Amino acid sequence: MKKRISQTNIQVKQNMYKALLRLIGNKPFSSISVSDITSAAGVSRMSFYRNYNAIEDILTEHLGEVVEEYKKKEAEEYDTGSKKVFYEKKYMLRCFRFFYLHREFIDALITAGMGDLFLSKITEHLIQKWIDTEKGTREENLKISAFAGAIYNMYREWSKGDFLEQPEDVAAILYD
Repeated sequence: MKKRISQTNIQVKQNMYKALLRLIGNKPFSSISVSDITSAAGVSRMSFYRNYNAIEDILTEHLGEVVEEYKKKEAEEYDTGSKKVFYEKKYMLRCFRFFYLHREFIDALITAGMGDLFLSKITEHLIQKWIDTEKGTREENLKISAFAGAIYNMYREWSKGDFLEQPEDVAAILYD
């Protein structure tokens, strides 16, 4: 039986997510409490526990939504007419443009000590997208994992530099 989600509950979750992002910008993640989030979001503690078991769940849930959004946009833009490789410049550009749009969230994940989860999702997506599960080799998995690490680390450095470069510049640097 699929649980029906009300518009009110969606708004409550959105308010908690936005409150958590604001709080992460103002204090260490480890010192943020459920009370801090619910107070900043203007919702009850019961609302929090109705939706989540832990504060990290807010970020994990949103990461799932962001990954699904990326996959959907990628499917809309993907040209099936020619053979593609994971290290194409336009693929990298799509990644960095998308990351730039979601930079506040990605930076919050990293600040919260959940950057590994982001890296894991990048790696998982790239392996699913670019490796044939029946014919893929260990070597291909290692190459894709290394590429995912490069994308992640490029993002981290780009973020540390306050996004001075444009997504096109970052993609060109990685491509070169």
